[in-house]
Amino acid sequence: MKSTLVRQAVQAQYKWHKHVPLMRFVGPRKDVWGKTEVAEPKKVAAAEAINFWELPARYRPLPISAAEIEAIESGGAS
Repeated sequence: MKSTLVRQAVQAQYKWHKHVPLMRFVGPRKDVWGKTEVAEPKKVAAAEAINFWELPARYRPLPISAAEIEAIESGGAS
């Protein structure tokens, strides 16, 4: 906790000094972004789901090598 003397000094400083921000804004700040519209949530039916084998080649998961399978099955121990 701050001592009483320090607290009084801080309060006195705020009475004498008005905070002036260094950043200055040009022009009015009213409606800077204009009106924003909230997009409606898109409902996806289960029929629109895609499986891994239907993905383009660049998005398909890479095949796992035998060494990786063995490392996974061993729990990561060498």
